[in-house]
This record gives sequence, structure tokens and C-alpha cells, in this order.
Amino acid sequence: MFPRIDTAPDVLTTIKESVREHRRHLASGSRYVSRYGTDRETVGRYQAVADAVVEAELHIEFGTRSGRASNWTEEHTVAFTAVARCTGHGCTDPTHQSAKGEVFLLDADADETAPNALPLIATARAWAQKHAETCRALPYTGR
Repeated sequence: MFPRIDTAPDVLTTIKESVREHRRHLASGSRYVSRYGTDRETVGRYQAVADAVVEAELHIEFGTRSGRASNWTEEHTVAFTAVARCTGHGCTDPTHQSAKGEVFLLDADADETAPNALPLIATARAWAQKHAETCRALPYTGR
């Protein structure tokens, strides 16, 4: 029997689950549920030349906007941003952030919304991999 090896979850599945979970919490009607928030999902991790770690993250940002077409009612929204950062000590260029993607209605089908994050993720992963190949930062070992 072979040992079990954990693999990273599928990015699209993770995004869909995050959107559906936030929608479910809002529908519960609890007064403790926030309409705003950001889920952060790691979508890539690279080992740099001098053993520092470069991570790519997808930020799934939940919010609201007022819509005049619906008599100024609030519409729940979701938007994506990808961030890559080097956690190494002494890195001279530690962060890359993509422009905020298009804003989507939270009520829209998560299966159609999620693929819009893929170009942002690809850009962040490309920056992280290129940075990992050239960064000479040392791993941060704590204080």
C-alpha cells in the first residue's frame, strides 16, 4: 500500500466553495454575519534560491454596492485580486499585486464567476516563480 500524499486543492473548486459559503452565511439571516470580508487562498508556493519562500495568494473580496436599477437596494458583490509576496529576510522587491478584477454579483452562478480569477492567478504565479528563481533572500527564522 502506498502512503497518502496530500495535493493542493483545485483552485476553481476552492473559489466556488468560498463564494457559496459566503452566500450561505448571508442567507442565514444571522446578525453576526458580515457583508464584507476577504478570503485568502494560497494558489502557489515557490522555494527561492536561498531557501526563502514566495507565495501567491488569491484574495476573494466580498462587499456591497447600491444599484439604482433596483430602487437603490444593496447588491452583494465579489471581486478577485491576486497577490504574490516573498517572505524572505532582506528581499528588495517582496510584493506584487494585480489590479482588482471585475466586480461580480454574489448571486451570480459561482461556476461562471470563478474562472474570471484564473488570469489574475496566472500572473501572480508567473511573478512568484520568476522572483523565486532570482531572489537571494534568506528564510525568515523569527525574532
